[in-house]
Amino acid sequence: MRTHDYLLVGGGIVGACLAEELARTGASVTVLDAGREAGHATRKAAGVAVPSFRYLDRSDFYQWLCSGQERLYRDIRRLQPAHGEFSVASPILRALRTADAQAYGDRLNAAGAGEWIDSADLPAVAPGMKLPTDRHYLLDPHGLMVDGGRYLEAVRRQCLAAGVTWHQDTTVRALTEDASGVEAVTDNGTLRADRVVLTTGAWSGGPLAPGLPVYPQRGQLVQLETAEKLPCIFSSAFYLAPGVDGRVIVGATEEDTGFHEQCTAGGIGRLLMFAGAALPALADAAPVELRAGLRPATRTGFPLTGRIPGRSRTYVAAGHAGHGLLSARISAEGMAAGLTADDWDALPEEFCPTATSITTHEEGSVV
Repeated sequence: MRTHDYLLVGGGIVGACLAEELARTGASVTVLDAGREAGHATRKAAGVAVPSFRYLDRSDFYQWLCSGQERLYRDIRRLQPAHGEFSVASPILRALRTADAQAYGDRLNAAGAGEWIDSADLPAVAPGMKLPTDRHYLLDPHGLMVDGGRYLEAVRRQCLAAGVTWHQDTTVRALTEDASGVEAVTDNGTLRADRVVLTTGAWSGGPLAPGLPVYPQRGQLVQLETAEKLPCIFSSAFYLAPGVDGRVIVGATEEDTGFHEQCTAGGIGRLLMFAGAALPALADAAPVELRAGLRPATRTGFPLTGRIPGRSRTYVAAGHAGHGLLSARISAEGMAAGLTADDWDALPEEFCPTATSITTHEEGSVV
């Protein structure tokens, strides 16, 4: 039986970027994905690729996400000429409550996160929008939208060109380690590798790694067909964003509902109410797609990247929640350095899976 250097279980954007990074080192890499097409959550993502202010209290993590955005821009410049457009740049206008503006104002100014906009200037910045005057507004010219499916397909093509073997409709049922490698039992046969990486997204805490603290968080969104031009990405309780195809994307819910990924009347209703209130002209827009996906989330908010405790040859790169498109490439570079050179310094220490985190998750405590 042929032994591969690496088996990656899961073909979303994190797995695809990691496969490409590993293949660049000359390693033999095989990706095994259970779906008919690669990337479950990746293709369902809204695509807002901007570091979230919710992480400002974790300055190292926030700066890592900012570095991830810079790395994503480089990926866009590298891939789009050969594989077609999958991104659109747009300013992002954020609405902050007074308490948040006061708490984070100095940090945002120091980070160059944008320009504060007086409410009297909003009609010029966001024409047609009806925005509350009791909020504080920050305009950042560096907003970015990414079509996850197109980005993934571009990276997947690069993987194939680099010699990566890629299998769809292949579910891994069991992983068995021994002194010389890992055996992966699939519906289509058994494969063997020196090491395995779980890039299985929301399913990473399933039978292949019981207790791994990754859980599914449902996100619902609506795409609207409209002649109305959205002047910016608008971020508040939800967000309005211009899609790569010119549609308006309204997203996204954050729901802890297990593996129930269907759209609901309540979730879609809240999104449409937000859209109509923020941009009244959208009342005449046609909903052309309702979408729900399962983000891979963790209770800490940090991704999990590293060797799984209790295993010697099985690793994980998952738990990127709503910033998978933003941080996939920088995560993959850090994982590849760790796997090939035992250099894990590029990944924050908080990302490392620990036996304690897995135990507390199994006990039902907050990780």
